[in-house]
Amino acid sequence: MSLDCRNTTFRDRQAVCLESDSFQVVTMTGCGHLASLRIPDVDVNPLWEPPWPLIEPGEFDADKHLERYGPGEGRLLASLAGHNLCLNHFGDLTETEEAAQGYYHGEASNLPWTVFEQGADAAEAKLDYGLDLPDAQMRFRRILRIRPGESTLYLSERTTNLRRSDAPFCCQQHVTMGPPFVEGGVSRLDLPAQRGQTSSIGLGDTDPLEPDQPYVWPHAPLQGGGTHDLRLYPEEHRAFSATALLEPDEQGHAFTAVSNPRIGLLLVYVFPRKIFPWTNLWFEHRASDFPPYNSETTTWGVEFGSVAQAVKLMETLTAGPLLDTPRFGTAPARHTIEVNYQALLMKIPADWQGVERVEHRDGEAVAWERGSDRCVATPSDWQISTTTSASSSDE
Repeated sequence: MSLDCRNTTFRDRQAVCLESDSFQVVTMTGCGHLASLRIPDVDVNPLWEPPWPLIEPGEFDADKHLERYGPGEGRLLASLAGHNLCLNHFGDLTETEEAAQGYYHGEASNLPWTVFEQGADAAEAKLDYGLDLPDAQMRFRRILRIRPGESTLYLSERTTNLRRSDAPFCCQQHVTMGPPFVEGGVSRLDLPAQRGQTSSIGLGDTDPLEPDQPYVWPHAPLQGGGTHDLRLYPEEHRAFSATALLEPDEQGHAFTAVSNPRIGLLLVYVFPRKIFPWTNLWFEHRASDFPPYNSETTTWGVEFGSVAQAVKLMETLTAGPLLDTPRFGTAPARHTIEVNYQALLMKIPADWQGVERVEHRDGEAVAWERGSDRCVATPSDWQISTTTSASSSDE
């Protein structure tokens, strides 16, 4: 069974493809976005591919591209796709940060990455890439691996605080999915949560949720009374967001699972809950009429990480705990935080009812169906962990 790790392009962007007979992964090297995940049985990419043209991050020119991509976060949106990393900020900018040409969702999502090593042998295909964050004074490295006969993507990430002082650790895995995988009234989200909070500020006339309210997962309060089930992607054209606080299993893990039974595809991320206790949900269903969305965009962001809500940085740092839980993590001085997690892509039957739990058993990652004894699985070497250790002088 052959393995390959080769340079390619994705939507006219520089990219690297890791491929086996059972799995294909494409990541863009500018900004490090994971752009495509595919299995042969269901040849559909669950990750979001924006409907507008994409450019390399270094090509963005505010004067030239303002009309197409819009102000503010336009620089990010011009090169965004799929799963992007928000580090060391998750959220909007203040007026002064915008004037200083700051970065929406942090530096990592906006700057070019460097490929340090890539290759494939009989055991695995591997890519090692990352970047330095000059404003945050951090160094980030990510290693991607795939193995023969599996549809498991192994992600190993190391974030080093280069400062001599402790710093906030604001790290969010901004996983965004899109059509045809995201489908109103069909696509479903499952995750191990009990409590949540709606967005601190409403998103305008298209936002049906009561802002800044706690709720019992998955029933978020509506402005006119009643609740909305956050597990099902809406058929109505809406734009809104909410936060869920994840509960760990006996091994300390948590997961997000999005399925489309009509297509027959399930995407699961499994990660250590200790370092990533929050999942922020972003629904954009042809509602935002400003560029580049232009009422033509369908996305579902299921964004797990260390940050409670996508707000301005100082608000994250000063607002205090949410749901009795810190709103952000801590990166100790001259220390490295390592996180190992996985993305699993699996075929499901047409009458699939969602995911109750995810576990590792007999060399496989297993997703158990809600309300039944059925499951789907892929071979996997269970590597879910996080450590924090003093960094060496050359890190």
